[in-house]
Amino acid sequence: MPRIGRPTLVLALLGLCLPAAASAQAPYSVPADNPFVGVPGAAPEVYVYGLRNPFRWSFDRQTGDMIIGDVGGGEVEEIDFLPRGNIAGANLGWNCFEGVNPRPGATCNPPNDRPPVYEYPNGSGPDAVTGGYVVRDPALPSFSGRYLFADFYDGDVLSMTLSPFSSPVATGVNVPQLAAFGENGVGRLHVVSLAGAVSRLTESGGTLGTEPVGTFNQPVAVAGPPGDPDRLFVAELGGRVILRSGGVNHEFLNLAGSLSTGSERGLLALAPAPNYAASGRLYVFYTAPDGDLQLDEFRRSATNTNRADPATRRPLLTIEHSATGNHNGGQLLFGPDGRLYLSTGDGGSQGDPEGDAQNLGSRLGKVLRINPLPVTAPATGAPDTRAPRLYTRTKRRQRVLRLGGVIVYARCPAERCTISLTARMRIGRLSYPMRRVRRTVAANKRVRMRARLTRRSRRALRRALRDGTRARVDVTVRARDAAGNRTSLRRVKVRVRR
Repeated sequence: MPRIGRPTLVLALLGLCLPAAASAQAPYSVPADNPFVGVPGAAPEVYVYGLRNPFRWSFDRQTGDMIIGDVGGGEVEEIDFLPRGNIAGANLGWNCFEGVNPRPGATCNPPNDRPPVYEYPNGSGPDAVTGGYVVRDPALPSFSGRYLFADFYDGDVLSMTLSPFSSPVATGVNVPQLAAFGENGVGRLHVVSLAGAVSRLTESGGTLGTEPVGTFNQPVAVAGPPGDPDRLFVAELGGRVILRSGGVNHEFLNLAGSLSTGSERGLLALAPAPNYAASGRLYVFYTAPDGDLQLDEFRRSATNTNRADPATRRPLLTIEHSATGNHNGGQLLFGPDGRLYLSTGDGGSQGDPEGDAQNLGSRLGKVLRINPLPVTAPATGAPDTRAPRLYTRTKRRQRVLRLGGVIVYARCPAERCTISLTARMRIGRLSYPMRRVRRTVAANKRVRMRARLTRRSRRALRRALRDGTRARVDVTVRARDAAGNRTSLRRVKVRVRR
């Protein structure tokens, strides 16, 4: 990593961590359609896993695809491309693989592994990929639909297509210590140099260029309020958030006395809310004085729109991270669905010896997805602590072999919920698990769910029916709402008919 400023200050490969669990009283909620909601032992916030150090990544604002620049170890840097419909639950392979190759000594075979769309080897010096954006900037017509990215250490901005893939080509733009790409509120692309410059990307005659926006003190990230072409937030590593508006810099927020710096610590990232114009909400990540990573919400001052009101601070997420200062991840973005996405590194140490990236119970080495606003009861505004109502109907005798499983009808009459169905077939003293089902449904919509037979349970059931041995299926149904409240288990015994 490069040395910046004082000898002890190093480029922040940014990130965050989350609390052990989100309860009904938590200041945020977990979307019910997250892929691991209701999975025993899994952190429900996990959306993508198997990452080493996702320093910078983005959404394509036109398609909703996710593109991640994952900083590698000693072998390769990689770009991961996840089409919009195939993001949830994706596994990017670390620490079983680095790039497309198995790591030396690794014996794991990660499920649902997605290899990178592009990788490049580490050279003789250090390398750290800075993931960028797919160009949707109308001021860059020759680059429309192309993905721009760079390496922090050499600063050359490269361009390529992702679908279909084409090899990267140089654009001719070089930005020393390129720490981040970012979009303003209408999609104009910017580049951030940790050396101080924030610039807007421009085009002239098909050639990419830069136009200075301003000079700052170790800027690390930029973002604009959605729909606003003028205002731009700039995060400085030392703790200041600068709002640049009308060509003038305003100190919007100063966390200098509330965070730790040095190593890879400081102010890490920021994201204005999708409805910032109305709500004035800004989300920031920083390292607390004890080294823990912290996500807070602040609101714009009621008397000065160029400043935040420090009294509005609302802590959202905290995790102990004092043991290591590296591999923190590094991006904070609202997705096209209005949810807040956060990336975490694998927690530090070389090679992820704790195995966090592949562990669904850990929030490290992941992209996480939350709703940063608490779920409240409509009438009172109080936190929602009530379990959803769940109605089920299950025939007590079913032709399980002919149906290929056991059928259950379920609905939550008053609210959107996620319904989980588990089943286990019992033949004599033997027990066979069936395939688990989980569905997220709108309020009062009845859903037909089938816990399917596995190959092993199908063979066993066929033998039992042939031999006249009695068989039954023990069915368990449960529902969970957006606030994380769960119903009690509903258990039914279903007799198997011929």
